[in-house]
Amino acid sequence: MSRTLTQDEIDALLLTPSGGRAAKRAPDGLASGAIRYNFRRPDRVSKEQIHSLHFLHDRFARSVSTSLSVYLRAVTELAVVSVEQFAYSEFLLSLADPTAFYALAIPPLGELGALEINPSVAFPMFDRMLGGEGRTAAPGRALTDIEQHIADSIVKVLLEALTETWRPIVDLRFEIRGRDTRPQMLQVAAPNETVLMVAFDMSVGDARGMVNLCLPVTIVEATGGGLAQAWHRQRQEPSASERQWLRDHLSAAVMPVTASLESRLTARDLVDVCPGDVVSLGVPVSRLVDVRVGRTLKFKGRLAVEEGRVSVRLDQACPDGAAGEA
Repeated sequence: MSRTLTQDEIDALLLTPSGGRAAKRAPDGLASGAIRYNFRRPDRVSKEQIHSLHFLHDRFARSVSTSLSVYLRAVTELAVVSVEQFAYSEFLLSLADPTAFYALAIPPLGELGALEINPSVAFPMFDRMLGGEGRTAAPGRALTDIEQHIADSIVKVLLEALTETWRPIVDLRFEIRGRDTRPQMLQVAAPNETVLMVAFDMSVGDARGMVNLCLPVTIVEATGGGLAQAWHRQRQEPSASERQWLRDHLSAAVMPVTASLESRLTARDLVDVCPGDVVSLGVPVSRLVDVRVGRTLKFKGRLAVEEGRVSVRLDQACPDGAAGEA
């Protein structure tokens, strides 16, 4: 006749494998060799694919840093901070409110992505585009119509670079589907849907903030399993059209060109100087003078006169090794 097991006997059976010995348990309560698994947030992207996505978007960050520096006329840097997979609801919790939030269409994929530019860096960009110095702090309000229009133009620059970055791996396009200042108001994915979050650290002049990119997991599946092998095959040199684009946009930049002429006077002589006096620079006409572009020594030249104006005739270019900063 079978008897009923006590609770202690049931616990002993549950803790004892078929070999008869109790399983060793780690300090956190897990059996040795066991791995925690969250069924509410399953890992659909492998570590190798995460690693490849990091390298892929690192290339995007370098490319768009150059484009935005020309567009904003300010030193702009973008760097990948992390690539992680989250539930979409967790992604929303990490965003500011209000903020510059965009829903992205990614044809030919049927799912949406998202892009968020934190106000701490968005408003300084707006200020710079409107003629300011880019030092405006985030005012803690929604974007005006003018600011939204400026944000659209900046996002288009980001999406063009993102499309070019993904093109060698899979033919995708990133386009603006919708926009709002409150992320919860745009339906991008189901709350429990697993998404990829690529976080960037962005600096524009003295301003700094985060740019967050949300991608559907299906974007990895669309690569056909070739993401881990494809990122290192991307060309590193810009194409002819990219070189022409850079040449056209950089040609409008104004650079200071300075010929360095130095002389010394005693304090007594400086006190006695008055309008009409001629100060000798102590530089013979035959001596080469330094010509700098910005603060970088680029040429050697001689003093000359051109149409009644004092000028410098460039005689030689300085090698890269000799071009240093003052």
